[in-house]
Amino acid sequence: MKICIVRHGSAETGADADELRSLTEKGFQQAQGAGRWIQSLITEQQLADDVLICHSPYLRAQQTADAVINATGKPGQQCDLITPQGDVTQILDWLVAQERDIVLVSHLPLVGRLAAKLVEGQVFDQPWSPAEAWLLEGDIAASGCMTVTGVWYPALEEL
Repeated sequence: MKICIVRHGSAETGADADELRSLTEKGFQQAQGAGRWIQSLITEQQLADDVLICHSPYLRAQQTADAVINATGKPGQQCDLITPQGDVTQILDWLVAQERDIVLVSHLPLVGRLAAKLVEGQVFDQPWSPAEAWLLEGDIAASGCMTVTGVWYPALEEL
């Protein structure tokens, strides 16, 4: 199984509710870059053609997922489990039940914690840049059994 974990793009500050924070113009550009990278993974058959794009219910994650959906033409769906404070154990149980490659678009601290559990076998906070994306491959049924096979950073396109 392959999982691509994506943090949402740069978001505005100062919204009345965290769930309603929108991407900034830079955040939209970052999300489009992540979408192009994910499309290249599909084209190169590093992600399955039937990949599903799942996103947090928060606006900035939805907007980032929309950019990925537009770039790939793949289906998307909201996943209420993958909010900033989502429970890693519940998410792992959900992922084990999936039968295809998944793109998860979410937030800190969840993206770092989930990646740490999948790759290192323990939950800890890892820093992630806005719109940073990791491609993981391996056995999801056991902690620490996945390997990072690709990483995309928005700064790579800003050079």
